[in-house]
Amino acid sequence: MARKKLVKGKKEKVGYVTKKCPECYAYVKIEAEVCPYCKTKIGHVGSHGMAIRKVDWKSYLTFAVALIALGVYIWWAFLRG
Repeated sequence: MARKKLVKGKKEKVGYVTKKCPECYAYVKIEAEVCPYCKTKIGHVGSHGMAIRKVDWKSYLTFAVALIALGVYIWWAFLRG
């Protein structure tokens, strides 16, 4: 939700009071780093008051290591020699 201020007949956006979780769409405090309802890590407020979803680098690293291990196994089992 955005707080708005009336200036000479125009609405000017001042700042956000809450942000919306990108996973469960619940409104949470602006300072929250984890949604209290679905426990998703959330970042700062993006456009339209929606919180930005934080990148889970640990999952990407795990996938990369598993992919490399699969490649090494395929080379060892079928292509070496």
